[in-house]
Amino acid sequence: MIKEASAKRILSYGEIEERLMSFEYGLNDKPNKGPAVRKKHLNKGKIVGTASQKMCLFKLFPIIFHEIIDLLDTKEIYICLREIISLVYASPFRKSWLSYLHSLTVRFQCLIVHMLPNVIIPKVHFITHYAKQIEMYGPSIRHWCMRFESKHQMFKQLAVKSNNFKNILYTLSKRHQLRQCLFLSLPNYYKIVREGYSATEKDLCTLPADVRKLLQGNTTYFDGRTKVMEYQRLKFDNIMFIKGSVFVNKLTEEEEIPSFLHVIFILKIDNDWLLIVEQLQTVAFNESLWSYELEHTHLLSIKQPNQLIHVLPKGLDIYELNEKSFVNIFSRLTAEKK
Repeated sequence: MIKEASAKRILSYGEIEERLMSFEYGLNDKPNKGPAVRKKHLNKGKIVGTASQKMCLFKLFPIIFHEIIDLLDTKEIYICLREIISLVYASPFRKSWLSYLHSLTVRFQCLIVHMLPNVIIPKVHFITHYAKQIEMYGPSIRHWCMRFESKHQMFKQLAVKSNNFKNILYTLSKRHQLRQCLFLSLPNYYKIVREGYSATEKDLCTLPADVRKLLQGNTTYFDGRTKVMEYQRLKFDNIMFIKGSVFVNKLTEEEEIPSFLHVIFILKIDNDWLLIVEQLQTVAFNESLWSYELEHTHLLSIKQPNQLIHVLPKGLDIYELNEKSFVNIFSRLTAEKK
């Protein structure tokens, strides 16, 4: 898609590099922001970065280049691959999706052969076996190799930093065992972490009026002298809650349309963690951006952290495009059968 944009003179490689460098990543996506993509890399047809960084760029590509995405012929390939990935990453996975997933993978292979015959690799064929693999072994997200990629990245960094290549296998295995011993010896290794970051003590009168009214109606032993601790981040049961993030509240109707909640405040009152959230209205699904368009309703409610992680235990970011709000979800969401 980047090559097509350059070939059609929609954007030059220099403009593409500038667009990638200036894009403002959300707080949840920022840890996976890749290194600067230079013009020399684009000329060679390569994009540097780790597996998670490339995956983040793939996810946000239509948002970063939202102005030109509809001008690209290869958008059809991207949409097809994005739909395949949304099903492959789905957990739980419905058996009724298998035939549709297989048809998508065959269509993807045909699109590559027809539109990009010079870049065909064996993986284009391997993808057609995903439906059968999921039928035999269950959701592929449960046996994917991303954790291996993460561990492999650590080993590559150790190999460079140790500067010892005489017996690299022994060096890396020894360092890894010592690292595991250190982690296992930590007193809080097995403890469930519920810790806030960037705390600010606030008086009741400093909070917005609608938030004060909400707290007074839903919190016991709450008066004008109650001290409230506000946090920017909360790590709750190994899930990070960030102020401004979006969580999936529930799936509605037969189409399983996600309903979203926007985290406005992260508060701690008498050792209780409370989230002040805003209900967001799901307007539509934008296929070109592969994102849900949302509208703010300004309807506030109080939620506990464990109430927001049943559907998708991960915070999402809101991206503003042309005065509209969008949330990008990687996997297909479906309710767990009871």
